[in-house]
Amino acid sequence: MKKPKSQTPNPKSQNGLNRRRGLPIGVWGLGFGVWDLSPRTFIVALIITATAACGKKGPPLLPFVRLAKAAEITSARRVGNDVYLTITVPAANVDDSTPASVTQIQVWAVTAGTPPPQSQFTTVATQVTKIQVARYADPSDKSGKVVPDPKAGALQGASVTVKETLGPETMRRSEPPPVKGARPTAPPVVDASEPEVLRRFYMTIPLSDRGRPGVPSAVVEVPMTLIADKGPVLSLKRTGHKVLLLWEPAGGLLGWLLDRALPVEPPPVEDRRAPGASAPKVPAAPSGPALYNVYREIEPDPLAPPGPKPIEPPAAISLAVPINKEPQPGLTFEDDVEFDGRKVCYYVRAVRGTGAQRVEGEASDPKCDVPIDDEAPTAPTGLTASAEEGSISLRWEPNGEEDLGGYLVLRRDPGSDTLRQLTPAPIAETTRTDSSVTSGQMYTYIVRAVDKQTPKPNVSDDSMEVTVTAR
Repeated sequence: MKKPKSQTPNPKSQNGLNRRRGLPIGVWGLGFGVWDLSPRTFIVALIITATAACGKKGPPLLPFVRLAKAAEITSARRVGNDVYLTITVPAANVDDSTPASVTQIQVWAVTAGTPPPQSQFTTVATQVTKIQVARYADPSDKSGKVVPDPKAGALQGASVTVKETLGPETMRRSEPPPVKGARPTAPPVVDASEPEVLRRFYMTIPLSDRGRPGVPSAVVEVPMTLIADKGPVLSLKRTGHKVLLLWEPAGGLLGWLLDRALPVEPPPVEDRRAPGASAPKVPAAPSGPALYNVYREIEPDPLAPPGPKPIEPPAAISLAVPINKEPQPGLTFEDDVEFDGRKVCYYVRAVRGTGAQRVEGEASDPKCDVPIDDEAPTAPTGLTASAEEGSISLRWEPNGEEDLGGYLVLRRDPGSDTLRQLTPAPIAETTRTDSSVTSGQMYTYIVRAVDKQTPKPNVSDDSMEVTVTAR
């Protein structure tokens, strides 16, 4: 008796059978046998095959999202217990499309020994302030109705300066929040022989109108060390248009001696670090001698015509800039002033450290002055007079003052002891012809120089007088 043939189908022959019957090869791969291919099963197979083939070619695309470039911190200065950050508002997105998708810039800060990674910065940092950015039209909006308003926020591409005032809480290390379910770790071993150097780290994150974060900025830092001594007492001397400021060293005589201490001599034997040893720590205090920055504040001009005030975006401030280009080591400073009657005040800050470790101390008490020109021009020289028919001609040497306003010509008539001014206003010329003379009479002349000081100019002494008889 013959055994019945096995009912297990042969995949190869089955695929061949599918081809002969016009069915897709994948039907067998989907688990359908040709011997039980019912109409319902056949319809399901067609639906699955059609579904896999419908739609556009290529992989599915993610929704397009515009992300702003980083709002980089271009400057970080610690002045006393204030930190000034200058931030550039991004003007484009990461794909260089414009305008940037940004309506707000968050400023984050943390105090630590080393900077946390950018990915974990906001978990340990605190948001200290934010900068509102003016609204710009969407690229798809061609109506042109949306115009950026500088009163509502900073303009894209502009630089904005913000300030953080350091308090006691910012002087302490910020600990990361505990992770739920994590095992407690032993505290790090700290070398007590060297003080820990804390720094204040800053980073910005731009946000779109939907709250999507853009690219974070690079992390910048300022030292959290003790600030330099308060600026010394100033003295002021004025000579002509020059103001000379003088001050004592910061910290007094002791500070002067410390600034000029002898350099440390190298050890007789070279100290080599063992493999794997950590690098030397950053000094706990700004190194180097005390340098100085000089600041000046001028009273507004009451006679200046009123003009439009500059529009500052919300949270922005103006940063005082020293009048010296670089911190100077000397204890004197000379400044040119305008004699316009406005009050001028000076103050000095001691500076220690260089680069990112530079710290300015508290400002000295201001020293003020009202620079009014009370120095008169020199008396004119070389005055000569010559009589002509019906007139007398005068000539003298010109003065060399920069603020010279002109000359006044005066005459003493015969039999009089009073000088009478012939020129109603100062003249710029160094010659004058007097035609109001009487033939045969003797006249005496002098010339005075005046400057441009207002409201009352300074007048020089009289020149050498000349006497001549009219013809």
